[in-house]
Amino acid sequence: MTEIEKKGGIESTTTQSGEEQTKKASINFIVKDKSFEKFAMMMILGTTGDAMDTKMNFFFTFWGLNLLKKNFKPKVAGMPAPMKGMAAKMFRKRMKKFGIEDPWAMIKEAVENGNMKLYPCQMTMELMGIKREELLDWVEEPVGAASFLEMSNGGQIVSL
Repeated sequence: MTEIEKKGGIESTTTQSGEEQTKKASINFIVKDKSFEKFAMMMILGTTGDAMDTKMNFFFTFWGLNLLKKNFKPKVAGMPAPMKGMAAKMFRKRMKKFGIEDPWAMIKEAVENGNMKLYPCQMTMELMGIKREELLDWVEEPVGAASFLEMSNGGQIVSL
């Protein structure tokens, strides 16, 4: 029999022999906005977590679900309407100077490594009439809010 204790996102298990094992809980994010800023935060946090071998779950709901659509181009939220697309292009150009050629390729790599999981919200998909085929092929199957909260049990939840 084992005794499990969760503190500060760390799961500590004591086995019958008295040996203690620890495991980091996942960090969980709710993405509710389709802006370039939210996309950049998701990319930076997800790929950094991957490099640190930290499990990260991203739950995309409401307008954030658009970030998972094939060929969607996020725009900078704080700019006047005609400038939003141009500002995002400027950010992408600056990212290239820092060695970030393709942010989506970095995210896909973190997903393929198994440390970053992208979950579309099932109810939002139904409300907005979004079909699974419209989403990137490498995202997880849609889940409901209860399933996301259940898988987040013991881990931190951050809203982006």
